[in-house]
Amino acid sequence: MGVEYVKRAREPAISVVVPSVPAYDHEPTMARLAAQEVAVPYEIVLVDDGSADRSTARNRGLEAASAEVVAMTDDDTRPPDDWLATAYAAFDANPDLVCLEGPVYGGCRSFGPRHYVGCNLAARRAAALDVGGFRSAFSEWREDVEFGWRMEAEADGRCRFEPSFRMCHPEVPRTAFDPALERRLKREYPERYAEVMDATWTRRLYRRARAAGLTQPIQRVRNEVGRRLWGECRGA
Repeated sequence: MGVEYVKRAREPAISVVVPSVPAYDHEPTMARLAAQEVAVPYEIVLVDDGSADRSTARNRGLEAASAEVVAMTDDDTRPPDDWLATAYAAFDANPDLVCLEGPVYGGCRSFGPRHYVGCNLAARRAAALDVGGFRSAFSEWREDVEFGWRMEAEADGRCRFEPSFRMCHPEVPRTAFDPALERRLKREYPERYAEVMDATWTRRLYRRARAAGLTQPIQRVRNEVGRRLWGECRGA
């Protein structure tokens, strides 16, 4: 497993973990992370190993991180200049906070709470490791959502959606919808799934489309529309 400390600090107040699996041109993201406008020392941990699944890579990054708070993003994002500062301020002001999420703009979009998109997450390292980190069983689909819901259920603290904790994800996701894993997520978390995934009429319509086998084309259209409308991440 390749773990690289792109940026080091003697006593970091916050760590950034970035999985790059499969390997991707992560230099633009690394450059933006290295130039974050934050007053506290921080480190950047890159996990670059094409043989690992995404959950394993995220967990290895959590284990390698030195700070109490770990912010997580992907290798194809465009972090706003204040991204780390916003994450650190939230945890510094709220000792009981164990997990933080926020909106995602671009080809990958998420504007509401409890979706826990992996490119825009932060957590207390000890709490994340105590609940077992990310599960490889969901590595190809929804490992981030499952992690967030497990943090809600098992971690000693609270999770929060912070609108100012924004992330820009210009391109469409490289992952593909997995119907078997979607069903497993619903089976393991029936109440949360109903509250979050089936809470709106658009979600219910999407569920019907999924049952009809139309998920993939609808998802492609949705992502492409998002990329065209929000590709420059004006909201971020």
